[in-house]
Amino acid sequence: MRISRPDYDKAHRCPGWSGGGMTRYATVRRCDGGYLHGDIYAGRWWRFRMNRCDTCDLLVLPYVVRYLDWRTWFLRWG
Repeated sequence: MRISRPDYDKAHRCPGWSGGGMTRYATVRRCDGGYLHGDIYAGRWWRFRMNRCDTCDLLVLPYVVRYLDWRTWFLRWG
């Protein structure tokens, strides 16, 4: 089972295709053309939902995980 942070730039894409976290960090195992299941932006709590890629079955952590990364805090207030 593979787990990744979401792509912060385009949250609907599979992180195995576009890179998890900030897009400048490349992935090792690629997923060609993968998207996350369903409408990930539906509902009030979409930022707290875990998702799966429809192509490579990668488990994607919730979008709010970005606030645990020190780079987010540094870029925002640094």
